[in-house]
Amino acid sequence: MEMKESKLALRLRRLKLLHFEVVIAVAETGSLTAAAAVLGRSQPAVSQQLAEAEDALGVQLFSRGRQIKATIYLPTVLQYMRRSVNDSWQLKNELETLSQSGRRLLRIGTMPVTATVLIPSTIIYLREHGERIQLEIVEDIAAGLWARFERNEIDLIVGRLDERAYAEGVSAEAIFEDPHCVVVNHQHPLLKRKQPQWENTKNHPWVMPPRGTVLRRAVDATFLDLGLSPPIAWIESASPTVNLSLTAKTDCLTVISRSAVRQYISLNTYSILPLRLKYEVGPIGMAWATNRLDPTLKTVVASLRQVAGQINPNLPKAAD
Repeated sequence: MEMKESKLALRLRRLKLLHFEVVIAVAETGSLTAAAAVLGRSQPAVSQQLAEAEDALGVQLFSRGRQIKATIYLPTVLQYMRRSVNDSWQLKNELETLSQSGRRLLRIGTMPVTATVLIPSTIIYLREHGERIQLEIVEDIAAGLWARFERNEIDLIVGRLDERAYAEGVSAEAIFEDPHCVVVNHQHPLLKRKQPQWENTKNHPWVMPPRGTVLRRAVDATFLDLGLSPPIAWIESASPTVNLSLTAKTDCLTVISRSAVRQYISLNTYSILPLRLKYEVGPIGMAWATNRLDPTLKTVVASLRQVAGQINPNLPKAAD
């Protein structure tokens, strides 16, 4: 057994990043010819490097024929290869950033709920305190950010935490609770009612979260618990920009976090109906790989924690 493991280790040492790049390119393009064009290499070279990668791994990643097809081993191998390639690019980018500006690099993925106030305020805070950190910011919905996180394309997720933040290998810290609210434009007919109820909202179009999301399930469950069928969505959208724009121009309703809409309330563009979801979908917080709490990440995490307490003094702190 030890001999077999030793031989496998020796074979794996023959693998280089160029082999990883070839496997990834073939998987993404679906052919050796297309992969060669993407990589700027000859087709025979790509074919040879793919064969070397399979020999070192001891398994066939693609079945050859008129069309190249993935085998059952490819998804597992791709996970590790993509991480390794992303790690190499991260090292390259960090070294370039350090040599050009003397700043350390950190990649942050933010959800829309934290992109408007918390992230910009933290960037300003870091600058005012003389921290030499270069930030790369990516904004996306939760599904997109967690996919990037799995591929090691971002170092820190800032946004609403769900069950993925508490998985093995992930460290998370909740900062504050941020309940959702039902938002309408400031001239909406429902505002004329003394005490609008959930059943009254069904007479107006709804911009709903996409099906399958935690927030959509929370909205549907609120109606169902009241003995009401959930409204049929006029449109399904996870874009706060689209949702708020439609809300401002029509008599539709939408659900959005209180902190995200708070700045618009003072502009007399939107109003919050006195309705509360029966179920909430998680606090606002941060998540990072457990093995990646280096000084740069520690500084940014501490700054986010500090800034959150300053800009959200009236929001309840998240439970530990």
